Amino acid sequence: LPVLGWVENVRIEPWGVKTRARLDTGAKTASISAHDIELFKKNGAQWVRFIFDFSTAGKERSIQIERPVIRIGKIKQHNGPLQERPVIHMDICLADEVRTVEFNLIDRRALNYPVLLGRRVLAMRALVDSSRTSLSKADCGHKKKKKKKGVNENTPLDAGTVE
Repeated sequence: LPVLGWVENVRIEPWGVKTRARLDTGAKTASISAHDIELFKKNGAQWVRFIFDFSTAGKERSIQIERPVIRIGKIKQHNGPLQERPVIHMDICLADEVRTVEFNLIDRRALNYPVLLGRRVLAMRALVDSSRTSLSKADCGHKKKKKKKGVNENTPLDAGTVE
């Protein structure tokens, strides 16, 4: 199994958005930062639309994401009551491997890391060295693209909106 640090870079697919994730063996589930959460129906199924905030090199950025809702999960917080949160599947690149992860949605903007990966994601896939960080890259075939002239970062994209 690959050895990962307690903080690693991940990419949110299919957008290739790179961000930092906290690997937490004390948490059971995975969560991703989401605000302006809006549940809606699409082709008779329950979907959710939300804003995912991330920063790169000190520059604040965000992307609007729409995903089908798998279920509404009941999440127990440390010293708190049960919270009901939408749960979705998202693909992430972690340790140069794309994985489908079940995320619950919660506003993590006040926390240091917009993504938290718990035991369900890590079990049988990686070992965590709690004394180290950034032991792997989240490449998964991504190559750095040159910025095109005249393209505004606030321009909507098909799979979401990068701001």
